[in-house]
Amino acid sequence: MSNVLVTLMIMPVLLFLSFAIVPFFVFAMKANHLNTLANHALKEAEAVGYVSGEVRSRLNGRLASLGMGPVSVNGAGYPSYTGSTATMVRRDAADPTVRLELTYPAPNMTRIVRAIRGGGGASEHEGFYHIVLYGRSEAYE
Repeated sequence: MSNVLVTLMIMPVLLFLSFAIVPFFVFAMKANHLNTLANHALKEAEAVGYVSGEVRSRLNGRLASLGMGPVSVNGAGYPSYTGSTATMVRRDAADPTVRLELTYPAPNMTRIVRAIRGGGGASEHEGFYHIVLYGRSEAYE
C-alpha cells in the first residue's frame, strides 16, 4: 500500500516537470533563432552603414518564415527596432559603430517559475526578447 501512495504523490510532480520543460525549450530555441537572425541583419547593416528599411523588411520576412511575424502587444508593434542606427554612418567617421536593437515578445516564463514556488521579478521588459548588437560600418559613400 505504501508503494501506491508514494506513486500517487510522485507521479503528478514528475508529470508536471516533464511538461514544464517544453516551454523552457521553446523559449530557448526562439532566443537562439532571434540571435542568429539579428546577427545576419547586423552584417547587412554594416555593409550599408545603418539599419535600413530593406534590412528591416528582410529580417521581418525571415522572422515570419519562422512563425515570429509582426504582432501587437498593448498597442505597440513588434518586432521593434527602436534604438537602432537610423542614419548612415560612414566607414571613416569618428565613430563608425552601427547598432541593431531588436525587441520581440517572448513567453512569460515567470508564470511557470512561480507555479513551482520560484521567485520572479516584475520588470518592465519582462516577457520580451531584447537583443542589442554592435558592428562597424563598412559603407564608403
